[in-house]
Amino acid sequence: MEEGDYTFQLKVTDSSQQQSTAVVTVIVQPENNRPPVAVAGPDKELIFPVESATLDGSSSSDDHGIVFYHWEHVRGPSAVEMENIDKAIATVTGLQVGTYRFRLTVKDQQGLSSTSTLTVAVKKENNSPPRARAGGRHVLVLPNNSITLDGSRSTDDQGIVSYLWIRDGQSPAAGDVIDGSDHSAALQLTNLVEGVYTFHLRVTDSQGASDTDTATVEVQPDPRKSGLVELTLQVGVGQLTEQRKDTLVRQLAVLLNVLDSDIKVQKIRAHSDLSTVIVFYVQSGQPFKVLKAAEVARNLHTRLSKEKADFLLFKVLRVDTAGCLLKCSGHGHCDPLTKRCICSQLWMENLIQHYIWDGESNCEWSIFYVTVLGFTLTVLTGGFTWLCICCCKRQKRTKIRKKTKYTILDNMDEQERMELRPKYGIKHRSTEHNSSLMVSESEFDSDQDTIFSREKMERGNPKVSMNGSIRNGASFSYCSKDR
Repeated sequence: MEEGDYTFQLKVTDSSQQQSTAVVTVIVQPENNRPPVAVAGPDKELIFPVESATLDGSSSSDDHGIVFYHWEHVRGPSAVEMENIDKAIATVTGLQVGTYRFRLTVKDQQGLSSTSTLTVAVKKENNSPPRARAGGRHVLVLPNNSITLDGSRSTDDQGIVSYLWIRDGQSPAAGDVIDGSDHSAALQLTNLVEGVYTFHLRVTDSQGASDTDTATVEVQPDPRKSGLVELTLQVGVGQLTEQRKDTLVRQLAVLLNVLDSDIKVQKIRAHSDLSTVIVFYVQSGQPFKVLKAAEVARNLHTRLSKEKADFLLFKVLRVDTAGCLLKCSGHGHCDPLTKRCICSQLWMENLIQHYIWDGESNCEWSIFYVTVLGFTLTVLTGGFTWLCICCCKRQKRTKIRKKTKYTILDNMDEQERMELRPKYGIKHRSTEHNSSLMVSESEFDSDQDTIFSREKMERGNPKVSMNGSIRNGASFSYCSKDR
């Protein structure tokens, strides 16, 4: 129907042919269309850095419905990207610090349109750095070796995005972090040893600002340390049930003859796949007194050596004190693993005490004094040995000196004179004038051994008889010039 007035008549007839009519008028007036209303949304204020912003025009309206949307950037830094600009909701990325203005245009079916403007302000945040709270100082007494450091009280105006716990380089290296908790608000530690630990907590906010705080954990020694005994058994730790442990404790009480005392098991841990370590102490008296570990270990070792091998429920592999209790004579420190003294420079272990007496490790001997003593003993031993050797050589050389043999050398030819000349260049003073007297080869014969050579005399002077008399009545004179 078009614009105008329309009249319609209705005529009705019944069975008797009676009729009636009625008239209705329809007026068609021109359309009364209203333009749409564009709504780009309230202005926005964002904090840099920001990844994206949403432009929402879905609140725009029209009496017959909107059929067209369009977003456009009309003001502000140009380095922006827009997506879905022909839809009710658009997205803007690449925003920098500054003020942006975006315009929304909407149209209805009749082509009527409307616009709206949206302002987006991107500002640089005045960020305050976070405040770290690591938890301060804590004291832990062994055998309790686990603790949790709570850094959740750290604060930031925009919120903390990361936590990091850092162990100080001067802290003991022992101690384990549970489940990577060094990157969470609460740091969980276990297996700590005696010493002072320092941990630094660093917290960081979304802007990259950070702050650091320090927490310390002082692990004090076990007050029962001097009484702890370490017993190594040949049994897997999984096979040592609670019932077997109670039986073993009763057997130890009988073996140590401490039925009126209490044996307290402090720790059970695996030593290897087939061995288990039980750490215990003996407590007696009122008030309670802990027996010294060295005495208990020595007593237990002595009793085990006397009893049968199967006296205890399991075979004993080793008995020792749990901690190293040696004082090392004040010149060293005790190694907690080997239970032996590590001596300082210029000190050494007393070898006599270690190998002959009680066998306890120590640092009693000064290397300087030991060196001087060793040098002195070496000199004395060498001098005494040299003296003994000299005395033996002198006794071998001491003999009775033999006297010289003599013989008559008259009427000897030159060859015989050469044969009877002294050996080794020995000369007698009489041989300088004549060769009638020669020195014999032996200088150590007695006076009774002085003889005349029978054969030489007879050849040299046939007038001489065997007993020294002169044959044919001739006499022999033994004077000085003949010597």
